Order: sequence, then C-alpha cells, then structure tokens
Amino acid sequence: MKKLFPEKRLTKKGFLEFLDKKGFYIVLILCIAIIGATAVFMSTQGITPSGDEPQAKIPQEPIEERLVDNYDEGLSLDENGKPSIADKEPEEANRPVLNPQANAEGATASDAEEPVLAENNKNAAPKQQEKKQDEGKKTNPAGKKTDGTSAGSTGGAKFVMPVFGDITLGYAEDELVYSKTLEEWRSHSGLDIAADRGTPVKAVNDGVVTEVKNDPRYGIMVVIEHDNGLKTVYANLASDEMASPNQKVKQGEVIGAIGNTAVFESSEQSHLHFEVWKENQPVNPKEYLPEK
Repeated sequence: MKKLFPEKRLTKKGFLEFLDKKGFYIVLILCIAIIGATAVFMSTQGITPSGDEPQAKIPQEPIEERLVDNYDEGLSLDENGKPSIADKEPEEANRPVLNPQANAEGATASDAEEPVLAENNKNAAPKQQEKKQDEGKKTNPAGKKTDGTSAGSTGGAKFVMPVFGDITLGYAEDELVYSKTLEEWRSHSGLDIAADRGTPVKAVNDGVVTEVKNDPRYGIMVVIEHDNGLKTVYANLASDEMASPNQKVKQGEVIGAIGNTAVFESSEQSHLHFEVWKENQPVNPKEYLPEK
C-alpha cells in the first residue's frame, strides 16, 4: 500500500539545489532583519547616525534662584545654623582722618569731617558771588566793560592813541573794503589813522619791542608785545632807527614817525597803519583805543 505522504529525505544535493534557487531571497531577508535590529538598538541607546552621543541639556537655573544664591554668598551661618551677615571691616576705618586731634580724643572720622564740610560750604558761597561779579564785568559789543572801565586796558593801564587824526580806512576782516592803490576789494586787518608825515608815533601801552622790519606790503613796521597776550603793530613809518628789538618802552614813548613806506597804501593820504593782535589773531583796534 502506498503512503499518502511519501517520506522525502534532505540530501546534500537537494540542499544545494534549494540554495541555488532560493539563496538570493534568504540573504535579502537576513540583511533586512539585521538593518532593522540595528536601527532599533541605536534608537533605544540614543546614539545618533554620526556615531556621537547626544549632549545632555544643561538645566537652566531660574533667575530668582541665582539671585538668592548670590545674596547668600555674603551670608554666614551662626552657631544655631541660621544665616547671618558676614563680618566686615567698617568703611570708616579706610577714610582719611581730617582732624587728627579730634580722632585722638575718641571722635569718629565722620564727626571730624562734619565741621570741615560746613566750613567749606561757608567759603563756597562768597566765591560764587565773586564769580558772578566777575562775569558781570565782561566786555559788551560796544567794547566797554559793564563796570565802567575802558575795554582797552591791559595790566591796569588804558591804551592811548598812537597818533591823533581821522580814521580813513577802518578794520575789515569779515568784509571787503576798496583799496585805491591796488584798485581791488580786499580785507583790512587794522586802522589807517590820518596824520601828516613826520608826526611822532607813540606806544599805546607799556611793552617790549619784538620786531623792527621793512614789510614788503606795509613798509617800515614796529611790533610791541604787551601783557594779556596783546601785540600792537605800527606800520608806514618813516624810519626804523627810533626803536630796536628787545627794547622796553613806556606808554606814550615815541617809537617812530609817520612816513610813506607802505607800498600797498601808497595812494592813500599820509597815515599810520595800526593793528592790534590778541593770541596771534587780529582784532578790531577800536575795542582797545580810547573813545574820542
């Protein structure tokens, strides 16, 4: 009698034939299984695909807790375990002793400082009043001080006129005036005071002669240096023999005479070209000369 299910034995030849037909699928299934198992393992261990372990997040401490911690740094615990303020040296120990005698008698530095501050406050009030009074004595646009003295005073002495005469050409640094000699409009850094040739020219104030020269534009010139950073210039003189450098001159002392040596002003009538310089800058001489 035949068996319904004949017994089949797995032989070596049959196994090789099975691998030859189904081997590719078996290898593919094994690869998929390995990849899946690896992915599950990496996800459970928290490993990233690059191989680096993820960095642990640093917990952010609340701002309130940090403030409390910083405050607690200045505290110390007493015998009962309660917080207390740490011992510190008093700031008064580092202050300079303003009154050694009071300190020797047992007074604190703050006690010695109070009378000194009070005395300084008393002295500050009159100083402020003096400052306001000085500000009230400043010159006004008219060239006069508010206390009634002339703006042309230096070192306590007033300027005098170098020569007496009419002003034929005024100071014009910010505007142009017409020059008859050059036949053009130009600035003018001084005053032209009309006077006859040979008229004596006087120093307007005490000072020292710094220069005596023949200027190519304004002829023979004498420069005198005064106090307060002022210099005066006397040009169109007849000769350079009446003054010399480093010579000390007094107010009203004759330093020259009116001439006709200024090439740039040769067409003008006989005159003295007079300038005033302050801090090496020309200024209007009318602000320093006395009013007629």
